Amino acid sequence: MRTSAPFAEFSRRITQGYVILAVLLIVLVATSSSIISFVLYAKNYNQSMDASAARLQQRVDYYRSQHETLKQYAPALVKDEKPSRFRVLVFDPNHKLIAGSTQQPSSLTLATSALLDMRPRHIHLSDGMIELQPDFDGFTRYIERYWLAITPIGVLAVILAWLAGRAITRRAVRPLVDVTDALHGIAEGDFTPKMLLESDSGLHDLTQAYNDVAQRLNIAAVEQRRQQAEMRQFIADAGHELRTPLTIFMGYLDALRSGVVQDSAAVARVHETMLDESRKMRTIIEKLILLARMEREAEPVRDRVDLNSVAARAVDALRPIAGDRIRFSHDGGASITGDDAELYEALKNVVENAVRYAPDQPIDVRVGRSGSDVTIDVIDRGPGMQNVDVEHAFDRFYRGSSHGDIEGSGLGLAIAKRAVERMGGSIALESRMNRGTRVTMRFPAN
Repeated sequence: MRTSAPFAEFSRRITQGYVILAVLLIVLVATSSSIISFVLYAKNYNQSMDASAARLQQRVDYYRSQHETLKQYAPALVKDEKPSRFRVLVFDPNHKLIAGSTQQPSSLTLATSALLDMRPRHIHLSDGMIELQPDFDGFTRYIERYWLAITPIGVLAVILAWLAGRAITRRAVRPLVDVTDALHGIAEGDFTPKMLLESDSGLHDLTQAYNDVAQRLNIAAVEQRRQQAEMRQFIADAGHELRTPLTIFMGYLDALRSGVVQDSAAVARVHETMLDESRKMRTIIEKLILLARMEREAEPVRDRVDLNSVAARAVDALRPIAGDRIRFSHDGGASITGDDAELYEALKNVVENAVRYAPDQPIDVRVGRSGSDVTIDVIDRGPGMQNVDVEHAFDRFYRGSSHGDIEGSGLGLAIAKRAVERMGGSIALESRMNRGTRVTMRFPAN
């Protein structure tokens, strides 16, 4: 049995408790049975003594009718009365023993007689007295034999109690040992669930509680490893995306500092390029900050959001670069519970992607209903996407295999997906080559 020192001591104490309890029960049973035997014996004794006293009185009357003196018939009286539970003593008027045993009663006999109210019986005569005294010597020998017989039985019972106590204790402590070993494993970093056997123990609540904790810790550990992997990938991707504009920026700075570029028109072009690269870095950083904030915050703001209003604002924000190519429509009022600002950023990023990747093509933004849900569809008629690009469209910094020279950070759809999911919704993308792309956001209706 696997056990640590505290549990070994705990098991030993429980086993000792079983043994002590068994000893106490045996002593209680033996003592109780002895007391009951004495009480029943005393009751029967008093009845027998009364009957014997009446019988002796009849014999005395018979001898007196034969004109015999007490001294004459005393020996015959003692000889004929030989019961096992009392003795007959005959005394003269001076209380001198005429007939009967001179053996003094034992201290146990005297104590038991007083305790059980077993008094001698007396027959007073004109020429003396007859006394019936209790005699417990035979009964005490019987009690001694009873205790001698019950002692080995008690020893055997104690041994059985010790064996049973060990078995019961081992069974009861085993879940504690299992849980302790499993917790030591958790402390050492092993979060693998170890489902304990509940059928072998009455500690179902303890084992079930451990199983729940083990499952939750394992899920938390897996989630932590996933988040750490995502964070490492996130940092690597962010560094890669920022490295290109930063390299260009630093290259032009070196050129200006070294005097390689001196023509005013060339300097102006360098400044413009540096400004463009700065804008790209700012856009990437702002989106990284937004995405990090969404990942960090446990719960979004829970307000009533009017989808028509959010969609109209997102479309209006992109009209300066898309013109009338964006068409907005809705089926009526639609609202959800969520964060207005996050939903606006999500929809704006989706529409902005459509504007960039479907140049000179109309883009439809529609708010409608589908059963108990409300939906926002962004539909373009651009070149579409390959299947591999569709599968990774919502990955961070993923820009597809045919983005060409189209600018972008690869964070727009990742931001949109995170924002929609934080509001209890879902987002899906459908696309076919040369058939355009459709992005659908679905939310539970308010």
